Amino acid sequence: MIGEKTSKIFPVSLLGAQHPAKNESDELVLKGIPSSPGIAFGKAFVLKPEVLIIPNIQIPPEKIPNEIERLESGLQAMINEIQTALDKVKSESQNISAILETNLLILNDEYILNSIRERIKNCFSAESAVIQEYDNQIKFFKNSMDNILQERSYELEHLRDKLLANIRKKITSYKIPENSIIVAQAITPTDVVNFKESKVKGIITEAGGIASHSSLLARSFEIPSVIGVRDALKLIKRKDCVLIDGYAGLITINPCDESKKLFEERISKESSHKRELGELIKLPSITLDGVPIKLLANIDSPDDVKSAILVDSDGIGLVRTENLVMSLKRFPDEEEQFTWYKEIADRAYPNPVVLRAFDIGSDKYLEGLPHLEKNPALGFRGIRFLLHREDIFSNQLRAFLRASANKNLKIMLPMISTISEIEQSKAILEKCKNELREKDIPFDINVPLGIMIETPSAALLADRFAEVVDFFSIGTNDLTQYTLAVDRSNELVTDLYDTFHPSVLKLIKGIVDAAKSRKIPVSICGELAGHAAATNFLVGIGIDELSVPPVILLELKKRIRELKFKKAKKTAKDIISSSSSSDLMKLLEII
Repeated sequence: MIGEKTSKIFPVSLLGAQHPAKNESDELVLKGIPSSPGIAFGKAFVLKPEVLIIPNIQIPPEKIPNEIERLESGLQAMINEIQTALDKVKSESQNISAILETNLLILNDEYILNSIRERIKNCFSAESAVIQEYDNQIKFFKNSMDNILQERSYELEHLRDKLLANIRKKITSYKIPENSIIVAQAITPTDVVNFKESKVKGIITEAGGIASHSSLLARSFEIPSVIGVRDALKLIKRKDCVLIDGYAGLITINPCDESKKLFEERISKESSHKRELGELIKLPSITLDGVPIKLLANIDSPDDVKSAILVDSDGIGLVRTENLVMSLKRFPDEEEQFTWYKEIADRAYPNPVVLRAFDIGSDKYLEGLPHLEKNPALGFRGIRFLLHREDIFSNQLRAFLRASANKNLKIMLPMISTISEIEQSKAILEKCKNELREKDIPFDINVPLGIMIETPSAALLADRFAEVVDFFSIGTNDLTQYTLAVDRSNELVTDLYDTFHPSVLKLIKGIVDAAKSRKIPVSICGELAGHAAATNFLVGIGIDELSVPPVILLELKKRIRELKFKKAKKTAKDIISSSSSSDLMKLLEII
């Protein structure tokens, strides 16, 4: 958030409420969807859209050859424009070139072109023929249940408009001043390439989607971007001072001195933080002998996504959704949850996000529980509570599914101990999917479903569970307390709580082996994941992913980049063979 006043105007729960709001000064604050992370300050450069063209203008037959010539000329100009952009990014990654090449494929699609030519031969103007054919394609994408395809419709719309401008020779060459904030109705990937060359500081659009090619390019070029800002072209004037927050999706127009000062402090802190972390941020998490280990972040709220992005995490490995319950002091309804989950998914996109269902027990929250329990750790918590309160569970699953439309979400079930709990949860999930289908609400039909393994029963049955779920995440904190029968919150037995106990490590190794046998990913999201003495062991047993608080992620990356997998594998084998804590600790001290 830019400042205290702003955060009051736009609490997290109002994502999507894009109405402007004024505070005590003349500054105006707008809310959009965070599309590319980062913060920036500059003067607005407003790109006005083309005037709409009527799609059914007819021409006399003798003008048909001329209209076809206008089409071909405009098409070639557009192709040349994209080819020029391709030349500018030839030194960038292959993915960036592939995005622009996709636009070329669309423009050169023979089916579309022949259809446009046929419409011209039926006495429609070149512009009308283009609009008719492209609008058919756009309608197809917009009617898709796949949210990614729906977002591609924005790109087709803008390609159509660019092609029309080329046909009409209405293309205007803009001299964009450096450090500008672009404000537009929509943009193409080619525009983003040109913005990068012009050293644009940020991008604001009224339309677009976080999965669009333009958004993907903005993220690749590290240009802060906010999309879906209602009435941006009407409310933002050329040369207005604009603050753009690509983490939270906030736009501040003509900010007051206090907001400017706070924003400058944020930019300074972010730059300082990046300098301190140095090159490690962009270096891969990979061992000396070439084994990659994904590093993800554990978070508690949408605002925490920024910290995960700053350290260049591979995604969000754990969202503790029960924090939403505890912050509201009640169970949120489906709409509140959807807003919260979608904001996290949008901010993290395109990286994956693992949403854990409410891990609620009487130690954390009492509403809906039958009575106060003497030992909540062994009682009515996690999946047991959720299956008992199917109304609460269904609300959450529907919210999860609705937020999954961009296909970067995974659902995780807490405190699983039996196969029956997975089967019951799957049945409720399918019921929720059918309810959304009946209402034509988009969601990821193949959203991955995984489980937390944090009980000895789940660890021992991991080979069975691996057959019916898509991924494992090992919760080492609870797994340790249940395996050793030690309450980790009881000061009388604190010295007995030992995550490095041979029995705990052997269970973890068995879980990993079960996951590998079924070829499903396995991660660790408990405290052991970030423990300096555990890195060698965890890499050595074949862990795919480690999920830790963002603040320690880079330290973990440094350790991974300094070890060899082959050596770690041998050390892990020696550790598993050890039967006493003292022998094991000697091995760990060698690491």
